[in-house]
Amino acid sequence: MKFMLIILITMGSPVIGEEQKTFELRIPQESKEMCLKSARVFKFSLPVISMQTRCVRSKTNEEPKLEQT
Repeated sequence: MKFMLIILITMGSPVIGEEQKTFELRIPQESKEMCLKSARVFKFSLPVISMQTRCVRSKTNEEPKLEQT
């Protein structure tokens, strides 16, 4: 995989008394074009959930993962 789609998902809102939690997803993509196309799928926002996406070059032997940040 040459590119990694990074998705940051933030849930919760201080407005409703919830602590914000952010998760990071890393999904391998074959090309920058495919990565950018996939990133558009995740662009939406709700009152208590927001998402940010970006495409970066993969590091050698980088594996897909999900982690709380």
